[in-house]
Amino acid sequence: MAIHVPRIKSIRDQVYEGLKGMIVSGQLPQGAKLQENDLAELFRVSRTPVREALKLLREDGLVESPGGKGLFVRVLTPKNVTDIFQVRQLLEGFALAQAAQNLDEGRRRRLRELEEQFAAFRGRSDEMEAYIQLDTQLHTYLIECSDNLFLRELTGRIYDILQPVRVLSLSDRQRYEESIEEHLQIIQGLLAGDSQRAAQGLERHLLEAREMVLQVLRNQLPPDPQKPEP
Repeated sequence: MAIHVPRIKSIRDQVYEGLKGMIVSGQLPQGAKLQENDLAELFRVSRTPVREALKLLREDGLVESPGGKGLFVRVLTPKNVTDIFQVRQLLEGFALAQAAQNLDEGRRRRLRELEEQFAAFRGRSDEMEAYIQLDTQLHTYLIECSDNLFLRELTGRIYDILQPVRVLSLSDRQRYEESIEEHLQIIQGLLAGDSQRAAQGLERHLLEAREMVLQVLRNQLPPDPQKPEP
C-alpha cells in the first residue's frame, strides 16, 4: 500500500512565500529596502532562512541589488514593462491558439462562468481588487488550457513581477470598462470557435494595458534636471 507523506515546508520556504506574497500584493512597495535583521525579527526566525529566501526572490526577479549595495524590492522601469508585455504577447498568444484547440465541454462551461463574472463588473470600478483577481484567473486559465506545463511556469514568474503595477493599467475609469470588453471578446471568440476574434481581443488588451502602465510610470518619474523646460 502506497503511503502519502505530506511535505513539510522548510522555514526558508515559509519566509520565501511570505515575502513573495507581500511583494506581489504591494504590501512591500517597489524600492523598499530589505534588511535581513528586520525581516528575521518580523518572521521570528534566524537570518539564515531570510538570506536564502531573499536569494530565491532575486532569482525570481522580484528583488534586486542596484549597484551591489543592499537588496530592494524591484522597481519596474518603462523598459522593464515594455519587455514584459512583449514576452506576454508572445507567450499568451501561443497559449490562446493552443487553448482554442483544447476546449472540451468542461472548459467551455468554465469559460461561460468567467464570461458572466466579467459582464457583472460593468459599472463596478469600486471593486478593483476583485476585478484584478478575476483578470488573473482568466489569463491563468488560458495558460492552463494550453496543456503546456512549462508555459505555465514561465508565465507565472512574469505575472508575479508585473502584479504590483497591474492596478496601474486600470487606474482610468474608461480603461477599466474597456478592459472588461476586451476580456469578453477573448472569451466569446473562443466559445464561438472564432480564434481570430479572441486573438484580436488579447492583442488589444495587452497593448492597451501596456500603454496605460507606461503612462502612469512616466508621470511618476522625477524630472530630468538636464532637460530644459519646454
